[in-house]
Amino acid sequence: MSNTPVTEIITLTSNDAMKTTPKFQEAVELLRQSTFEGLQRMYWGDRVQQPGIRQWFINWDSRPQRSESTAAIAAQIKEKLDAVVDCPPTRRLVAFNPYPPTKCFAAPFTEVIISTVKPETDLNEFSKIVDASLEVCHDFKGCYGTAWGYVVGTEHANEVVLLLGWESPEHHVAFMKTEPARITTAPYVEGVEDSTVFYVQSQDA
Repeated sequence: MSNTPVTEIITLTSNDAMKTTPKFQEAVELLRQSTFEGLQRMYWGDRVQQPGIRQWFINWDSRPQRSESTAAIAAQIKEKLDAVVDCPPTRRLVAFNPYPPTKCFAAPFTEVIISTVKPETDLNEFSKIVDASLEVCHDFKGCYGTAWGYVVGTEHANEVVLLLGWESPEHHVAFMKTEPARITTAPYVEGVEDSTVFYVQSQDA
């Protein structure tokens, strides 16, 4: 699993310094210029419904590994981020399929769904349910693409993340009113305990 490409999703609950200082941009630049192996593309954006929460998406060739050579840079990045948040950042590593989920981030709006799968849910069957629920989106007007994957690691065990690229939230709402959406969404909802859903207008970092 360590060689599996992943997307790191960092959730930052912003304080005033996020808007009034360049510290977040400095953290992004530090990572870009670092010696971390496998760094690919980065995106970021504030949640549309909760602009005080910033999402940072980082694509990696494989799970990022700390080393002596990167420890100093990692500490500097942490210091920059600590200055612009009200609580410690939340970090998830997701093995998306397809990878990289470029189409989702290239869309004007990226819908992000983070769900906790019920312990009794059969993951093989649930994977088929997720595939079916996203497949019906692809031919719908305003959908740029989809991707999904399970969170890697134990900190957020049993979590799954779905990405959907939309022309606008209105296109998403229109899709959810269709019969295919209703039919495929119901089994997904049945298989999860809870979900967090939000939009991000992603931009290249």
